[in-house]
Amino acid sequence: MSVRLSLFSNNFSDHFIIDRTSGVDIARVENDLDRDNATFEWTGGPTSGETGQLLRAAAPLGSCLRIATFDDFRIHSKFFTGIDDPDVAAEVRADSTFTLQRAEIDPNHFSFRSVRFPNRFIRHRDFKLFAGRVNTPPELQSACFRFNPPLADQ
Repeated sequence: MSVRLSLFSNNFSDHFIIDRTSGVDIARVENDLDRDNATFEWTGGPTSGETGQLLRAAAPLGSCLRIATFDDFRIHSKFFTGIDDPDVAAEVRADSTFTLQRAEIDPNHFSFRSVRFPNRFIRHRDFKLFAGRVNTPPELQSACFRFNPPLADQ
């Protein structure tokens, strides 16, 4: 079961995860394009422990949020539809699969733990998304996201 949603930062309640061409950030939603870029499909179930991917739910479709190990574990959007090389497809799938879990700092909300790098969570730093380790309260807070109804129209 997949869930169509937008995700906003627990400590910046007016900042949503937004898929930008230069990477994935948290930012204020200011226009219709931002609403589209802040709408995703979580392919896992809506409960803690489910594993899945965050896919773009508005045009252009076919992209997932992926850990870019070549860019200091920054989260990038990667077009994955139509990858012919099975090794590349497997790598993209591994770099874009997360386990949903209750956020340690606020169990009413969620964190996304990397399956490939289980000591790393999607988190923001300087308003950019990374897959990073979280230990201190500010780090735990930066890895905590709230589910919101999708901002883009269907």
